[in-house]
Amino acid sequence: MYGEVKEIRRDGCRIEVLGRKGGFTCREDENVLAAMIASGQSLLPVGCRNGGCGVCRVKVLAGRFAAGPMSRAMVTAADQASGAGLSCRLYPLSDMTIVPMPLRRGAGSWPGLPA
Repeated sequence: MYGEVKEIRRDGCRIEVLGRKGGFTCREDENVLAAMIASGQSLLPVGCRNGGCGVCRVKVLAGRFAAGPMSRAMVTAADQASGAGLSCRLYPLSDMTIVPMPLRRGAGSWPGLPA
C-alpha cells in the first residue's frame, strides 16, 4: 500500500569503537561483546562475560540499545541513564559508536587493571 512504512530487516548493526581501528557487525539478538569476540577483534577488554565484573564497561556515544541485567556496583542507574553499560549486556537497536570506560572507583578491581 502506498505510504505504508515497512521495517527494514538487516543482518546486523555496525559497532564502531572510538579511537580504535576496525569495527564489527552485531545482530540485535547478540550482545556487543560476543559479536566483537566472534569477529576475531580485540577492541574492548573481556572479563567475566556475565555482567558482573565491569571490565567491558563502555559508554554509548551514538546509537540505540537494549540492556540486559548488569551489576549495579559496576553500572549504576545514573550511569546507565547517561549511556554507560557493560558491553556483554548491551544489545544494539541501531548502529552504535562506543568508547571503553575504566572500572568504577571503589567497585573492586580486576587482575592487571587499576582499581
